Amino acid sequence: MKLNPIQKTRLAIRRAFAKDNMATIRYNKKSDNTTGLYLIDMNFIEDFGQSFNTYSYATNATQGGIRTFYKDRISKVKLV
Repeated sequence: MKLNPIQKTRLAIRRAFAKDNMATIRYNKKSDNTTGLYLIDMNFIEDFGQSFNTYSYATNATQGGIRTFYKDRISKVKLV
C-alpha cells in the first residue's frame, strides 16, 4: 500500500487534527478474479506483513465490517 507524498502529508495533517482518515482502495479479489472498491478506515489498521486488517465498507454495502486485505492485490489507494 503506497501513498504518494501529497497523500502522506494529507494523512499526517488529518491525524494531527483528529479528522477521519478514510481511503478508497481498488482491490483484486482472488476468488472470482474481479475488482472491488472498498472504503477503509486508516486509523484502525493491524499490519501483518503481507496483509492487514481494517474496518471497511464495500461500495455497494451499507454496513461495514473488519476485513483482511492482501497488499499485493491492491491496485489503487486514494484518500477521501
